Amino acid sequence: MEKSEFGFLKKNTVVAVLRPESLEESLETARACADGGIRTIEIISVSPAAREAVVELSSSGDVCVGAGTVMSRDSAEEFRGLGARFVVSPHTDPEIIAYCRGEGVPVIQGASTSSEMVNARKAGADFVKIFPASAFGPGYVKAVKRALPFLDIMVTGGITADNIGDYFAAGASLAGVSTALAAGGADYESVRRAAERLCELAG
Repeated sequence: MEKSEFGFLKKNTVVAVLRPESLEESLETARACADGGIRTIEIISVSPAAREAVVELSSSGDVCVGAGTVMSRDSAEEFRGLGARFVVSPHTDPEIIAYCRGEGVPVIQGASTSSEMVNARKAGADFVKIFPASAFGPGYVKAVKRALPFLDIMVTGGITADNIGDYFAAGASLAGVSTALAAGGADYESVRRAAERLCELAG
C-alpha cells in the first residue's frame, strides 16, 4: 500500500460520499467540500456520472478521490484505472481486497459483527465500514474498539453534525457524510459551510 494514501485517509478523516447525477454537479460539490476542509471524496460507482467524476477529480491536487459501492474485482480494477485512489465496498470481498493490496490501494470493506470485522482485517482490509452506522450508534463503535482496538473503523449512513463528534470520540477512524452536506442547501456556499462545520465537529 502507498503509505501516502493511507496516511492521507488517516489525517483527512471526514469523507464526502457523493452520488453525482452529472459531472458538473460532482465537480461543484467536490470543490465546495474541499474549500470547507473535506479533502477525501468517495464517488458512488453506480452513480450516472461516477466514471467522469473520478477521472476529473483524480487529476486535481485538492482532493483524494475513491470509488464507493464497488461490488466486484472487475469494478475495482476499472475505477482504479480511472484514477481512484481508494476503494470502498458495502461488503467484504476477498477478491477485491487481493486486487487492491496488489495495486497498493487502500481498501475499505463493509462488516458489522465482530467476526465479520476480524475476517475482513485478516483478509487484508485497511478499514472496516459499518453501514448504516445509525442502526448501531456510537456506543457500538466504542464497544468494538474496546474489544478490537487494532481495527480502523469507518462509519457511514446517518452521520450528521449532531453525532459525528460522538462517533470519533467512540473510536471511529473515518466518517462518511452525504445528506449532511446538503442540510442547509445544495448550493456551493451551503455545502462549503456544512463541510467546514463537520470538520470542526470531527475534531
